[in-house]
Amino acid sequence: MNKEQKEKQIRKEAGYTLALFALCFVWNTAFAYLLSGTGTRLFGLPLWWLVSTPGMFVIALAGVAFLLKKVFRDFSLDDEEGGSDE
Repeated sequence: MNKEQKEKQIRKEAGYTLALFALCFVWNTAFAYLLSGTGTRLFGLPLWWLVSTPGMFVIALAGVAFLLKKVFRDFSLDDEEGGSDE
């Protein structure tokens, strides 16, 4: 990979990571606010907590597994030419 390809890959990985973070944030806050007024309980815990927090954890794990398999690539950040960019 040349330097431009590496920078493009780094930006791609960062973008997908930020998108996953945004999805987790929206999931957690949306269900926390939407279900907080219902008063419904399951296993002695409020329904909003059971959907928002463990649900976000599951989404995060699935998202990270997807990113590792489909988006992230293993490459060296060192220059192949052996020269420095000074």
